[in-house]
Amino acid sequence: MFSPDRTRLYKTAPVLAALLALTALSFGATSLLSPEAKRDLELQPGVVLIVVSFEASLGDFRCPASALGSGLLYRPDGYLITNGHVAQWANVKDNGAAAARMKQAIPCLAKEVLKSVQAKAGRQLTQEENDDVLAQVAQAIKAGRVHIGEPSLKVMLDNGTSYQGEIKAYSDPISEGGKDIAIIKIDGKNLPTVSLGASDGINVGDPITVVGYPGDAIISEHSALVPTVTNGRISAVNKQDYKGTPVLQSEATINHGNSGGPAFDGSGRVIGIATYTAREASGLNFFVPVNTALEFVRQAGAQPERGPFDRVWHDALEAYAGQRWSRAHDLMGSVLEMMPGQPDAKRLQADAAQNIPANPVMRLIDEFGLPVILSVAGVAVILIAVVAFLAMKRGGKRAPAVQPSPGPAAVSANPVRPIASGAQSFGSLQISNGPLAGNRFVIPKAGLMIGRDPSTCAVVLPSDAVSKQHVWVVPLDNGVAVIDRDSVNGTYVNSTESPRINKVVLKDGDRIFVGRKSPTEIMYFSS
Repeated sequence: MFSPDRTRLYKTAPVLAALLALTALSFGATSLLSPEAKRDLELQPGVVLIVVSFEASLGDFRCPASALGSGLLYRPDGYLITNGHVAQWANVKDNGAAAARMKQAIPCLAKEVLKSVQAKAGRQLTQEENDDVLAQVAQAIKAGRVHIGEPSLKVMLDNGTSYQGEIKAYSDPISEGGKDIAIIKIDGKNLPTVSLGASDGINVGDPITVVGYPGDAIISEHSALVPTVTNGRISAVNKQDYKGTPVLQSEATINHGNSGGPAFDGSGRVIGIATYTAREASGLNFFVPVNTALEFVRQAGAQPERGPFDRVWHDALEAYAGQRWSRAHDLMGSVLEMMPGQPDAKRLQADAAQNIPANPVMRLIDEFGLPVILSVAGVAVILIAVVAFLAMKRGGKRAPAVQPSPGPAAVSANPVRPIASGAQSFGSLQISNGPLAGNRFVIPKAGLMIGRDPSTCAVVLPSDAVSKQHVWVVPLDNGVAVIDRDSVNGTYVNSTESPRINKVVLKDGDRIFVGRKSPTEIMYFSS
């Protein structure tokens, strides 16, 4: 007859197996994001709203003018593609652009002058009086009395951040015989981007997704920075406009404001740039092939490149779609470090926080993923079954008690590690403020990583202002150096008023500031 201990051991395997099966069923496998929704969310941050504006004046009369368009970031340092006709008003070096600004200003100025004259007369003007006023306006324009102000080219991301843009390469609109592409540069870092594909392998019937900011969809101030996503298929691939410029045709809906925005293939790569739509026929919409846009990308001297935001955003959406709530929450936090206020990341992070399980077992599954937990637990079940089988074979002999192996040594709250006799000391770091104030960390030969991620950092600073891997303090041949890990909020030495550093060799007593606003201060001691 089995002893009670062996009996419990023997019975543990089926119980664990049943618990694992129930856990798998209760955890669920249905994603809250469909593959299509996840793909669309991944594409949207790299699509921008473009606003070009200027003011025309004639004496006391003022006429502001503005136009909306879309664009796509293709490098994290701020290079983007849009239409030539979207950027045209801002092309101060082009005579055609100056003529376009004047052409836009004249009707507005004439309307303002007529309105003023009519108000003074206190009645409706006769046709003769109306023609006379317009003749005076034309004369003023001819005499050069109309002033066109400096145009502004503003680029806005969907988190509300705006930048001034500079034209780096330009082609006239298709209506003027050009290829209707402009390359714009904004002063940004770690910006979201989209992936550029190729347009020479496109076939009729291929699905496309168009993302942009059509003006008619701006129904409130809040909605201005909410991109619109439409879908369709390629209708024709061998089209050329009347001047021979190649275009793609699709029934995917575009409207005023979509111009310059991307059309993506089924793999999420840009294959076209929205350019114009047939005014008198629905479903006839045209796109500049991305291969044409790449001519101007090369001309601007800035080849396509993806950035860190894209990787983190992809991983965050993967975690959310897979219901890895803790991981999704943390990764959305990293997204918001690089792009504060990004609306989808804020929403999904809040949703993830509500779904993080309180039950420790479920939280473990959430943290590592059900497949990993099942694999580990499966091995444990097998081992328990083997032990139970061996216990049966021993014919009732009680196995000696197995002492549990000691757990990992507790980490001291003040982890100053002694240097072994004869070992080289690389100094230490002492935290001056914040939750870890007073803690001192010995610098090993491999260095100390400082950041928000406990899985990769020896010094963990739990603050949204700190990047996951913010700064590395490491011994080099010429001394101990502090190296910024391309952090969002920067690293500074001795003063937050000094320029942010990339790499600096430290001197005894130097102070490291992690971030600029409410920074964590860390003192370096060489011995």
